[in-house]
Amino acid sequence: MLKKKITTFLQDKDKKAVSQNFLSLVFLQGANYILPLLVFPYLVRVLGAEKYGLVMFAQSLILFLTVFVDYGFNISGTREISLKRNNKKELSDIFSAIMIIKVLLITVAFIILVCVVEFFTRFKIDAKVYYLSFGITVGQALFPVWFFQGIEKMRFVTFINILAKLIATVLIFVLIKNEFDYLFVPIFYSLGYIVAGVIGLILATRYIKLIIPSISLMKKLLSESTSLFVSNFATSLYTASNVFILGLFAGNTIVGVYSSMEKLILAVKNVYVPLYQALYPWVSRQKDEQKIEVIKKLIPYLLIVSVSITLIIVFFGNTILELIYNNTLIVSYGIVFKILGFIAIFSGMNMLYNMLYFPSIKKYKVRMKILIIGGLFNIIMNLIFVQFYGVYALAIIVTTTELFLLILGYYYYKRTRFS
Repeated sequence: MLKKKITTFLQDKDKKAVSQNFLSLVFLQGANYILPLLVFPYLVRVLGAEKYGLVMFAQSLILFLTVFVDYGFNISGTREISLKRNNKKELSDIFSAIMIIKVLLITVAFIILVCVVEFFTRFKIDAKVYYLSFGITVGQALFPVWFFQGIEKMRFVTFINILAKLIATVLIFVLIKNEFDYLFVPIFYSLGYIVAGVIGLILATRYIKLIIPSISLMKKLLSESTSLFVSNFATSLYTASNVFILGLFAGNTIVGVYSSMEKLILAVKNVYVPLYQALYPWVSRQKDEQKIEVIKKLIPYLLIVSVSITLIIVFFGNTILELIYNNTLIVSYGIVFKILGFIAIFSGMNMLYNMLYFPSIKKYKVRMKILIIGGLFNIIMNLIFVQFYGVYALAIIVTTTELFLLILGYYYYKRTRFS
């Protein structure tokens, strides 16, 4: 019976594409999980917690700029490409318009970075780290993930992303030998992302032609993506801002400790991403009733996986940290890692609504409202409590924010179902 269901599923052209994209994304996330597990422990040992913390602090600032340059096209662009994927002329129009907008946004982002670095001493003393890290923003902007996701050709994204990360990984192991080599870390990461971006652009031209789009189309795409940009920026308030705020109050060493654990939690969160990314273009084309059925069917499976991951972290958290990092300072903060472990449950479930359901029914403003509330809650609580209770307060607030987003997501899901 199961074999028959699988065969029937794969015979459906759309569902077959979903399956292929899901497998590609699983492979990609596997690489995203394994390579950092190799690189970050090595960097912690070679650079020390302080220099490693500085590099991670710089990347937290760069993440804000990357979100700005993306401007929500990772969702709106994917949806537009998915709906127009059989019309090469319209595909070319949309692709060209988004890329021109991104080039303009890169310029604005760099000006913002220069202002922050040159006008604030906290950043100016390590200016090179921030400028060298900006290549990550450039590479991310050039790489049209949204396009390949929209046409459901995620194998390209998988290949290129893994290539970029392998370039950075090999260079780090070969050339970074002591703490004085810390500047090479942003150089190698930037190089990897830029190479990936250029290759991605070249591959995209197999499906479209670069043209000069109309100003009206660019305005339309910008307007439709504004709420998504605000949503994504709000998301960065409870992701990148955590490291950023901790760095302001606690210094680079504690940032290094927290970042080491955050990377592991991020890998856990990414377990769910392939499923949502693979389903999103297909779900977007379904009727609203079918979308709700998909959500309902996913819930029990997500709960089984997420609760299992959390239990593993709670009971074996210190052992995991010791095996991966072999650093006494990091292991001594094991309770922080265990608190963060509950994010496996809360994040996996809230992304079901905020990453899959609301974008698929084009409720961008509902998603924006949820993420703004969650982001503001996170940043306000952190600004109040982290200065007094440090990394422990941060861990509790970050985990609570994910739970808050789940509650809000479920509340608005129930409302939109019956509206």
